[in-house]
Amino acid sequence: MFVLVAATVLSSSACAGSKENDMSPEQARDALVSTVESSAKLLDAQGWTWDGAPEVGNCGQQSGDRVNYTYGYGAPPPDSDRSADAHKVADYWRSLGMEVRIVDEPAVVVYATGGPVKGLSFSTAPGDYHIAGTSLCVPGDADELRKQDNG
Repeated sequence: MFVLVAATVLSSSACAGSKENDMSPEQARDALVSTVESSAKLLDAQGWTWDGAPEVGNCGQQSGDRVNYTYGYGAPPPDSDRSADAHKVADYWRSLGMEVRIVDEPAVVVYATGGPVKGLSFSTAPGDYHIAGTSLCVPGDADELRKQDNG
């Protein structure tokens, strides 16, 4: 449930910054995947798996105008200090120019916005470490991109 909530919250706002206007959908997707997976490499968790291929969706005012991607990556948590792991991820995200917020209860979760992506979250909830994110909102047509991906 956390993943769906985070992805919905992170993808709900439209974007119009200049960085977004200069990127292709593929660049936005690749920046998201790279940021999520490089964040996971900071941790001692083994067995990271993706929730599925990065999913494209509309994020502009009209369908066919702008797109973004969502992506999630999870692993069984290691036997380590969850708070220390959260701070390690938070520090990395800050180094990427992101604004970071850490929530300690009921489980430690890190939220970040800005930088190379629209937003990310890292949850240390019992039973699973999970990183989910939304790419920047860039010019493109989600329907056309889905056709290309499935074609």
